[in-house]
Amino acid sequence: MPQPENDPTSRRRRRRLAIEHIRYVAVIGAATALFLSAVTYLWALGKAVTFVHILAVEGLSSDPALVKLFESIDSILIATVLLIVGFGIWELFVHDLDLPPSLTTTSFDHLKGRIAGTLVLVLAVRYLERLISRPSPEEILALGISTALVGGLLFVFATFRRSH
Repeated sequence: MPQPENDPTSRRRRRRLAIEHIRYVAVIGAATALFLSAVTYLWALGKAVTFVHILAVEGLSSDPALVKLFESIDSILIATVLLIVGFGIWELFVHDLDLPPSLTTTSFDHLKGRIAGTLVLVLAVRYLERLISRPSPEEILALGISTALVGGLLFVFATFRRSH
């Protein structure tokens, strides 16, 4: 026997379904992260082409070429973070995807840890980029300490688990 439209149980079920479907707004975030990832990978490709050009013109001992190489690596790492975020948000809020294990996200804490770990790599690459410009010893020390502190905080952030 079908339930009438104004039945309180039917109304509660429709409200619950409507609220549950709001999670699909995360599609906007996932799609944005995936789009930005693709654009950033293209940006890294442009930097790589510039690296090869500088290397061809200035030779193997070119500091500007080395800076451009590190900038390319930096862009690739940032694009990878965006890719992980996009796929992670999709899997957590929308639907599981058929992805390799390295891109599969099982929980928000898992996603948070992977992002923090990749950001530590970005920090290390940025530090190396700065070293190429031969800063003063004081600048190297200050940059090293600040990079280590931020990297350490990211590590703590990545490994901290909320009690449920």
